[in-house]
Amino acid sequence: MKVAMIIPNDGSVSADILKNEKWEHLWEFQARKRLWSSPSLSLLTIAGMLPKDFDVDYIDLNYNRRITEQYELVFMSPSTPQTEAAYCLADELRANGTKVVMGGIHATVLPDEVLKHADTVFIGESEDTFSLFLSDLSERSTSRIYRSVQLPDLTVSPVPRYDLIRDYSYKSIPIQTSRGCPHQCDFCASSAIYGKKYRRKSIEQVKRELDAIVGIWPKPFIFFTDDNMFIDPRYSMELLKLLKQYGVRWYAFTDASVANKPELLKEMRLSGCSQLLIGFESLSNENLAQVDSAMWKRRKREDYARIIEIIQSHGIGVVGSFVLGFDADNVQTFEELYDFILETRLYATNITILTPFPGTSIHDKFVKDDRLVTKSWSSYNGFELTFKLRQLTHDEFIEAYDKLNERLNSRERIHQVINGFKKIYGKKEQMI
Repeated sequence: MKVAMIIPNDGSVSADILKNEKWEHLWEFQARKRLWSSPSLSLLTIAGMLPKDFDVDYIDLNYNRRITEQYELVFMSPSTPQTEAAYCLADELRANGTKVVMGGIHATVLPDEVLKHADTVFIGESEDTFSLFLSDLSERSTSRIYRSVQLPDLTVSPVPRYDLIRDYSYKSIPIQTSRGCPHQCDFCASSAIYGKKYRRKSIEQVKRELDAIVGIWPKPFIFFTDDNMFIDPRYSMELLKLLKQYGVRWYAFTDASVANKPELLKEMRLSGCSQLLIGFESLSNENLAQVDSAMWKRRKREDYARIIEIIQSHGIGVVGSFVLGFDADNVQTFEELYDFILETRLYATNITILTPFPGTSIHDKFVKDDRLVTKSWSSYNGFELTFKLRQLTHDEFIEAYDKLNERLNSRERIHQVINGFKKIYGKKEQMI
């Protein structure tokens, strides 16, 4: 069977935002684009579950690739801002006789919407339902919906088909070692699928994936896509021991608790860790109380500066992830955040606009309160304001947000970061 894994045009920043090129000249925006220049791991994993006699292509339409062949079956896993492009493409493919299958977070939380444009929708994770789909496919009687009724055991997850992307110029190659996060933040879309329970692949599985990757790219930059990677200390140390054998550089998401694990941080650096993204979310205790009902992040707030200092002293850059647009935010919020970033010499930032993704509790709340200002999914990308603010007008917020980004990308700040890390790396070399 002729099959394609297709990534629609990326909607991470809409055409309206990019048309005046206000983002493209920013150093941190370019750095973020490089970090996120990565293939669809979900589609590569699905490809790994297909029978070996299937003829599989991988087509990323963000890399000037066109669909030049006729396919019997197409898989897509669009993010929320990609869905409108995915729907248009799916409608064209189905009109030409191609069956379209969609899955992912958006499909899981809005299956009825997706079914208007797809022949089949996977709800939830697919490891425990895909064999049934393949059986039905062989009988030419596939169902409209395949619903996962439990969180699957990740030890049954196959090695993703990394060979399908060898001709793409991706800057990072993804691996996922675990799913689930104990911090169920009310704006986090992945919690809708992965939940609170922490599940992981075996070390041997990760080894097979690393072997597949370095067999294609001798010196890859690995992007670990786990929502919160270092929850299990024993497993983490085993993983870092494995990574040291490969000599790769890597990047991951974690929470602030790693600052209290000096041996883990030392092993991270020795195993090739260059950056860690930590979701600090906000400097406001009021906002943090709304983000996390368990108050874990609020309890960490007073230690943010110390946490950054400890991690970066090991030569690991902290990418501070902050969200703007919470109800307690005002004009002063932007000034306070800028001062904090400079004072802590934060290596990099990921500053997004609060986005009420479908399936999250904050989306339900905003719908109930009639606060959403657009239903266009392409705007739900983390960089556009899609709802009514409590303390700022739309124009006031955008002006302050743009000014903050410009200041964070100033020559003064970039030099501060570079010079700061030169000193850190110098000290680390002396210690080694």
